[in-house]
Amino acid sequence: MSHEIRADFNQQFLLPPSLEDWVPQDHAVRFLRDFVRQLDLKALGFSERETEQGRPNYSSELLLSVWLYGYMERIRTSRKLEHACRTHLPLIWLTGMHYPDHNSLWRFWRAHRKAMAAVFRQSVLVAHRLGLVGMVLHALDGTKVSAQSASRKALHRDDLEALKAAIEEAIARMESALEAQTADTGTGAALPEELKQSQQRREAIQQALAVLDAQGENHALPQEPQARLMRQPDGRTDWSYNAQAVVDAAAGIVVAQAVTNEATDYTQLVPLLEQVNETTGPAQTTVADAGYRNAAQQVQAQEAGHDVLLPEHGREADDGTAFHKARFTYDAAADAYTCPQGQLLPYDKTFPKRGVKPAVRVYRCHECHQCPLRDQCTKSSRGRTIRRDEHEAFREGQRERRRQSQAQALLRRRKALIEPLFGHLKENHHFRRWTAKGLENAQAQWAMLCLAVNLKKLCRNWRPDPSPLQA
Repeated sequence: MSHEIRADFNQQFLLPPSLEDWVPQDHAVRFLRDFVRQLDLKALGFSERETEQGRPNYSSELLLSVWLYGYMERIRTSRKLEHACRTHLPLIWLTGMHYPDHNSLWRFWRAHRKAMAAVFRQSVLVAHRLGLVGMVLHALDGTKVSAQSASRKALHRDDLEALKAAIEEAIARMESALEAQTADTGTGAALPEELKQSQQRREAIQQALAVLDAQGENHALPQEPQARLMRQPDGRTDWSYNAQAVVDAAAGIVVAQAVTNEATDYTQLVPLLEQVNETTGPAQTTVADAGYRNAAQQVQAQEAGHDVLLPEHGREADDGTAFHKARFTYDAAADAYTCPQGQLLPYDKTFPKRGVKPAVRVYRCHECHQCPLRDQCTKSSRGRTIRRDEHEAFREGQRERRRQSQAQALLRRRKALIEPLFGHLKENHHFRRWTAKGLENAQAQWAMLCLAVNLKKLCRNWRPDPSPLQA
């Protein structure tokens, strides 16, 4: 005779159950507890209670643990975390059956946003001590994440000026009609309601234009002034922040992260590599995409001990044609270029590049009119020119290095190292929009997301004995 298993709500225990028995010994939440316990929270910037007056407050250790659990379990708002503190058994265990409300959780977040980056750095140090950071190859990239505020509330100068012109014309038309009516009747007429509304709309538009003038922008999002219009991976343009990350090849640990409101990655190389340097020291090689093509930053990174490898981009890329710039040879002693046909391109002039120093030197061929291959080389009537700035020697060295099969293999690995991080966060964590306004909140949230990724990878190598987490 078979018996079905049913819940017995009348059963009693001889001894009260222990809180430690509520989750298995190898549960990830136990690792999370050990990780937070080994942190020096005061040194990391978390506040501690300094008075015995008033009712007891929740400790920074408890509230940080709640937020970390939430990000590991894809719960990123204070109200949902409050609910989880009462419904998720691992979280009930982690808080010791305390139930912080959403106001307490949000106040903690708001007060310690900057400290989240320091906690992220601790996860990198723990991973480094456990041998999960190989320091052989790092991959660097960025992704755009939409701002929390709705884009429909944005201000655009062209739209506002067109609307202002239309309203000015409508107001002028209504005022003319009002003057004609006054002249016919000989008495003053009350201001029509439609005219009042139009004047109010004109004032609102003038105020919006004043906001754009104050910011020196043609587009603005008043609810979130730090957000910028950026092109998303799917091709659309939206108000966003630019999230950056550096991933180590050994175990996929995120070793550096940042968020900016710059639409391009052009100036982000050095700040990220400096963060890597401060935490673990430079890797043997760091690969990035062509969006970081900034010779000045690459040279600065190289001087700081980083070996950075980037693909060529745009006109700089060797397209294989016979008269590409890469086919011209520079002679430093003669300060001249030699073309593939053996013709000399001596120094011609110097001019500022977009008004920014250092200047660009120009080399010009004076024999182009006699060359039978001129049409393949240049369309200029003055002859072929080559431009060279102070970083050209570095670019030439990079070009020679990229021709090596080993460098090409490293560049091919970049996407396989860094893109899965962004895909995991956007697809598996459903993180396609920041859940709080402002750059500072975005920076804290990205640090927590990268921290959650690291903690999950660390947990796979964790044993119940917390000693490996100790310095």
